[in-house]
Amino acid sequence: MRMPLYVSSGQLVVPGELIAEGSYEVHGPFVASGKRYYAKVLSVVVVEKAKQVRLIPLKRAYIPNEGDLVVGKVIDIGPTFWLVDINSPYTALLLISEISPRLSPQQKEMSEIFRVGDLIAAKVLSFDFTHDPLLTVKEPKLGRIARGLLVEVAPARVSRVIGKKGQVADYLSETLGVELIVGRNGRVVVIGKSPDDETLAAYVVTRLCEKPYVEDPLEEAKKLVEIAKKRWAA
Repeated sequence: MRMPLYVSSGQLVVPGELIAEGSYEVHGPFVASGKRYYAKVLSVVVVEKAKQVRLIPLKRAYIPNEGDLVVGKVIDIGPTFWLVDINSPYTALLLISEISPRLSPQQKEMSEIFRVGDLIAAKVLSFDFTHDPLLTVKEPKLGRIARGLLVEVAPARVSRVIGKKGQVADYLSETLGVELIVGRNGRVVVIGKSPDDETLAAYVVTRLCEKPYVEDPLEEAKKLVEIAKKRWAA
């Protein structure tokens, strides 16, 4: 006798709600009691296969991973480092050794490079839960973000803006005529030729990340672009 599955794909479940019982393979935040599986946090259900269920938390804090591109806000300046808010439980450090070029003899103040309040594009150099995340801006296209519109979305959903092999981000950039800096920490900077271009693109990015579950982010992005263009043309 097959044991029941009590949920379906796209369904929202609350903590303590029974998901399934029996020989199911459940992934994500759940609690098991014998062969009964309960949701641990507010989540969206994705039934991946006949016996596989995944729970996607609606609110998930950003945990840094080495190599992640992040958009950070400089919140303090030390003698040899900048303290950076990366929209995470962990505050990051950007050391003077991780900028290029380094501070010149003419630049006597750290604030001549990055000031408190500056937005920066950076990569996570290292993080192991025992020390604050370390950032680097040595690579091309990293450093201070001089202009653009900042959009903040749930970090767990920012992968929709990127898409498979960057397809969604490339589509939005080409179709809307903007540059996107997509931080894995849930911050997206839209840089356009005009404020209207930036506002339209920000609208699409925000709407793309609103739904708990999107089956095909690229197709959803195309629909949203069509809606946005009609709205802005009206």
